[in-house]
Amino acid sequence: MRLTISTLVLVVTVIVATPKLLAQPKGERVTVTGEVVEMWCYLEAGDRGLAKKGCATACAKAGNPIALIDAKGNLYVAAGLKSHQPAQELLLDKMSEQVTVTGTLVKNAGVQMIYIETVR
Repeated sequence: MRLTISTLVLVVTVIVATPKLLAQPKGERVTVTGEVVEMWCYLEAGDRGLAKKGCATACAKAGNPIALIDAKGNLYVAAGLKSHQPAQELLLDKMSEQVTVTGTLVKNAGVQMIYIETVR
């Protein structure tokens, strides 16, 4: 009986853990410092900086995507490292501010996304 319960616990653990392991993005672990921007207004009109903080925050609250732009002008679409975690959970209170994030960088078809693990 003891072996059967141990085996059952092992099987359940593997079943529960497997989706989490498979959901992890595959890419390079990086640290990026940059300004948090709301992508609609940034891409449309170049809006950024503290003067645009209120507007960027309102647009991000409405669901528009969030990104980081570094000092070289590289744009990183932002998402949380947890499965399907929106960037708003991590960055909404930091719109138009400089932050340093660490996470997994994934590049595909000319787009780069950083799946954020930590924000400083």
